[in-house]
Amino acid sequence: MNDTAVQGGMDHDQFEEFCALLDTLIHMSSYHDNASISESYSLVDPDNIGERLVKVSGVDEYDGRCQTVIRQFDQIMVRGNYQKLTRPELLDALKKASEFGMPMRANFSIFKRIAVYVRGKVVGQRTRRRAINFFRKEEFDVPLFQRLVICFQLTEDATTKDEHRHDCLYIKSFKNIPQHDIDMLLPGTSVKMSLVDRGKIALPTISGLAMLTFRIVFLASMGLFAFLGLLFTTSGYAVKSIFGYIRTKDRYQHSLTKNLYYQNLGNNTGVLQQMQMEAEVQDIQECLLGYTMLITKFPEGATMGQLDKAAEDFIQEVVKFPVDFEVDDALRKLVRLNIVSVTPQRMYLACPLDQASVHLQNGFAQQFTNYNAV
Repeated sequence: MNDTAVQGGMDHDQFEEFCALLDTLIHMSSYHDNASISESYSLVDPDNIGERLVKVSGVDEYDGRCQTVIRQFDQIMVRGNYQKLTRPELLDALKKASEFGMPMRANFSIFKRIAVYVRGKVVGQRTRRRAINFFRKEEFDVPLFQRLVICFQLTEDATTKDEHRHDCLYIKSFKNIPQHDIDMLLPGTSVKMSLVDRGKIALPTISGLAMLTFRIVFLASMGLFAFLGLLFTTSGYAVKSIFGYIRTKDRYQHSLTKNLYYQNLGNNTGVLQQMQMEAEVQDIQECLLGYTMLITKFPEGATMGQLDKAAEDFIQEVVKFPVDFEVDDALRKLVRLNIVSVTPQRMYLACPLDQASVHLQNGFAQQFTNYNAV
């Protein structure tokens, strides 16, 4: 961003000072909200050290606490440019497993409330080996969520035989999750037996019973011991098939655990603090990008559409894939900071850099005065 500003004719040191002022002011503006949700979450944090969870008089009170935290958490995730999946979108993602996932059966009845947030829908590259390709390594495309956050509260019935608590709110964060493998991240899911796996158990058992029946009819003269031997042989084959399926499921579960160990980014308070930081960074980046595009490319002012296109073109040139720039949110913040003005023709005009720095210094002084008054 500095290079773009300097190329646009701005002084490097002056722009650096402007960036530092903007960073500090946005951080101070976010401090109160961050402190508020941190305090609220400390009352429903399952990792609260020393069992400092405050006792409540009834279900409604801790439900109200969880509801308050989720409402505040929603606002943070919106600022961090996360998208909250709707129930139809979530159910659609659970319909099938990816190449790397296992077919799972999700049980939504254990959740009193659940929210799934995603950011960065991209197509990643994974490798596999198939018999049809003589087990040579091959790459294929997998749609991914670069970041995925799950926030949920369990029902009381779901925690009777579990170490989890129904009066707490759990927050978990992951990276590079295939879009159809969200169900593997949810508690209370079970492996869904595929037709192939069922066949591993059913076909040998049925064939063994059929062979047993045939031999009973034609080999009855062999006597009791021969009959029992035949029965135990057939039963043993069926048991072997069942244990083969169990080993296969355990292998899948081990692979899942291994993958999630490296894809898990944090839990509970750690995730909350990370999301607060990301929301601040997004606010700062949106404001810097919006202001820089206005003052370098549109010194006479620009419409919202013009700024949106210029910002998205710049982002795509840098990161090499399209990103949606929330121009209305960025302009609303810039106008509130008094470094962008709006003309009667709905044109947005950036203040000169020296004046913008003065406005930010005034805003900083006002914030400091407000904190002292409190």
